[in-house]
Amino acid sequence: MKFLFSVLAIFCFFSSDCATLKIACRSKGMELEMLRNAIDVWIEKTGHQHKVEIIILPHSSNECFALYKQWLSAESFDVDILLMDVAWISIFIRYLADLGEYYKLGEIGVGDYFDAIRQNIYSGEKMVALPLFADCGIIYYRADLLKKYGKTVPSTWQGLYEIAEYIQTEERKIHERKGMFFGYVFQAKAFEMLTCNVAEVINSFGGSIVKNRVAVMDSEESLKAILFLARCLERISCRSVLNYTEEDARGMFQSGNAVFMRSWPYAWSLLNDPSTMVAGKVGVMAVPSGVSGGKSSGVLGGWSITLSKYSKHKSIAADLMKFLAGKEQQRQRSKYSYMPTFRSLYQDPYVQSNIPFSDILYHSLQNAVSRPSADFAQNYAKASAEIYNAVNSILADCAETGVQTSSIKRSLTRLNRKLNAFLKKTHGIKEPRDEDGVWLRLKKFLGLEKDETTVDEIKTTN
Repeated sequence: MKFLFSVLAIFCFFSSDCATLKIACRSKGMELEMLRNAIDVWIEKTGHQHKVEIIILPHSSNECFALYKQWLSAESFDVDILLMDVAWISIFIRYLADLGEYYKLGEIGVGDYFDAIRQNIYSGEKMVALPLFADCGIIYYRADLLKKYGKTVPSTWQGLYEIAEYIQTEERKIHERKGMFFGYVFQAKAFEMLTCNVAEVINSFGGSIVKNRVAVMDSEESLKAILFLARCLERISCRSVLNYTEEDARGMFQSGNAVFMRSWPYAWSLLNDPSTMVAGKVGVMAVPSGVSGGKSSGVLGGWSITLSKYSKHKSIAADLMKFLAGKEQQRQRSKYSYMPTFRSLYQDPYVQSNIPFSDILYHSLQNAVSRPSADFAQNYAKASAEIYNAVNSILADCAETGVQTSSIKRSLTRLNRKLNAFLKKTHGIKEPRDEDGVWLRLKKFLGLEKDETTVDEIKTTN
């Protein structure tokens, strides 16, 4: 009997080390296939001791966000590891485990991350995420068409606009492309991707969405940026971009129906698949500057993996996360144009052979502009929704009635007020009660500036 008890105790000990982990992953591009392959390697490496179930997320980042909010707010144990957009980490921070409890100092190689990426994985001294792959906005262009028409790669938005308009006009003279060929496609659907587009275009004109915890969407730089997007929609983009996600834009460009496209690095391997119309005909450039000699940088994207604090298998999940986010797996993912988060890997011949424009991306990531998720913190999702809904509405109005600067200014002013309200709420800033100012305005309106008794009576009766 004593022997049987010992056997059962040993069995229970080993059983407790066996876990079935659940990890949430998108199916965009090659992400799902890459994750499955990597997990298979980890399972074999750990002696087939554990199982991993992949929960496939919706393609839309907005739908993913809503699902995470539902899971985590319900304190769900359904998912151990969550893939997150870098902008979401500050929103879900209170639901995430401290990864520092599971890794030794220097084990992850955090010092090799790009600065903008490293800043996104911490909450104070607490490490809450491991970056899986880097992303930065870039522009794809038809190298064959630029060569055909004797054009060079532009460095400014104005240059891109002029080349796009010229080639669009010339290509539309070809009968089968009449009205079906466009100069520039991007993502203007009312979702997070539009906030990305807005952030990087404003930055390229020398502005920002937030500066020193104050919204500045009503600045001249912001106006110039939105006017540029409106001009694109008016002359060199199809109206359907108002409903475009990344994959919609890729479909249009991949079919050979556009000169330029704003997207992410992941599209490179897909565009160059031999089955596409543009394989071998595509070039890559950094996001242009708004003015000659200005800075050029895309918005920071990329996804990280996080550990739910409700997970029942934290240490095992943390081991899987370390493997998935490690240098070797990031190196392997470059085969599918997913960019490493480790700077040193950009000197790796294998990465350079897989991504011939890695030098452009290295520069862009060194200077990447972040979305203002840290400024808005838990209110970022609401603030971003205000941005992309407002800009989508502005662009839709411009497409319908033409570009009207005064109308755009008014819309940006309204948007700015809303963003500042979120910032004040985020940082606990209360509006001062300007009672004296209110009564002074009331006195002036009633013509009672000198009649203090009447004013007191008005205060009492109201």
